[in-house]
Amino acid sequence: MTPLDEPQESLETQDEPQELLADAPPSQAPGRQQHTLNRPTWLTWPKPMPSLRSLGQRTRGYRLSLASLRGKRPHGTCTQRRFLRRSWWIAGVSSLLVAAVLASQLNGDFGAWLADVSRAVLGPQRTAQIESWFLTVEDGIHQAQYHLLGQKGTAPWTPSVVTPGVVSPQKSHALQMMPLPVIAPLTHSALPGAGIWTTVGLPPPATGQPPFIAKTFLQPDAARPYAVVTLLQFDLRAVALHLVSGTTEPGGPLGHYGPGVTPVSDRQGNMLVAVFNGGYKYADGQYGLMTNGVVYVPPEPGVATLAITRQGQVFLGVWGQDPRLSLANPDLVAWRQNGALLIDHGQLNPLTNDGAAWGAVYLNRAYTWRSAIGLTDHGTLLYAAGDSLSAATLGKALQAAGAVMAMQTDINPKWVRAFTYQRSTTGLLQVAKLDPGMQGTGDEYFQSQGYSRDFFYVLRR
Repeated sequence: MTPLDEPQESLETQDEPQELLADAPPSQAPGRQQHTLNRPTWLTWPKPMPSLRSLGQRTRGYRLSLASLRGKRPHGTCTQRRFLRRSWWIAGVSSLLVAAVLASQLNGDFGAWLADVSRAVLGPQRTAQIESWFLTVEDGIHQAQYHLLGQKGTAPWTPSVVTPGVVSPQKSHALQMMPLPVIAPLTHSALPGAGIWTTVGLPPPATGQPPFIAKTFLQPDAARPYAVVTLLQFDLRAVALHLVSGTTEPGGPLGHYGPGVTPVSDRQGNMLVAVFNGGYKYADGQYGLMTNGVVYVPPEPGVATLAITRQGQVFLGVWGQDPRLSLANPDLVAWRQNGALLIDHGQLNPLTNDGAAWGAVYLNRAYTWRSAIGLTDHGTLLYAAGDSLSAATLGKALQAAGAVMAMQTDINPKWVRAFTYQRSTTGLLQVAKLDPGMQGTGDEYFQSQGYSRDFFYVLRR
């Protein structure tokens, strides 16, 4: 039997695929019948015209191929375009934040502000890691300049040939002069004047009294002779230490913000001796601060703490381990915390290479501007600061200067700063930086709007 011999009806509706019917002309639309010869579908000719939609679907791959060959973006890829725009935007913002972190290591207020934005967006740990990468590269450049180009370290001041110990030994003082022994060089290439205490250029004592402030510098790192630590030493029998909270830092959960300014009464006459930086931002460790009876940030147990009593005594210890360091002690008028002890009973903390002990996992091993406060067994107060330092080399310098207890304070070039003050014969307040590489002018602590960070200041008793 041939296909023509199959049983057929005289009139029959030709079934069309659903897709073709959707766009068929009215004569082929549902509800109307198309009369054709009764023959098998494989012999039906001509074929019905395909719809425009089906043609477009069939040629879509062809159009994409042509577009890729021409180097043009095909139409209808909005999702891809949005993804690319979003990726470029994220990359741009990330690059800006990374640049901001690096800028914070090089310049002033704007760079520091951008670094704060980075901490808010990327987080403190990622920001610290970026800073650590940059500082590692910068340290490598410094070492190459020193070894390959023969660059030398620079003394922060012109050395004096007269030491405080022999300024006026014949005078009889009511107070014995604080011990100022010469410190043995810590490197083979020590600069002239390193380790020799001097009072030149510092606030003078009252007539007939011994010096109450002295300074020196040390090079604690043999691999980095250009790394110089400048130190101030204060006789706490003649001066008193005070603490001021900043207008924005340390901030904290209690919402208390300090004045950020030295009291006007403490700037009268020749009372003010020195000002130097405080500790970390709240975001970098949540370390406690209290002054003048106001708790700005609650204390953290097990953390290094410098405390001041009503009688003006200053001591360093660990909160919760030293019985004097407690909220139940009514004799405390101020305290500031900042990580782990750098020096504990004369011993350098073995965790100096572990950044987590100071709240920044990456930065403690990095070489940058650093500062610290220490106490000697004679009861004198030490402040130390310098560039290209790790926590370990900073602690080594303090240990050589006689510190038996020490606490690292703030780091990075924007925040490490110290100034001394004295009146001229005409009554003008004269300001001097401890290290010429430090930022600031020294009068930021006198402005009515206040300084943003906490700081210490020293007054004559």
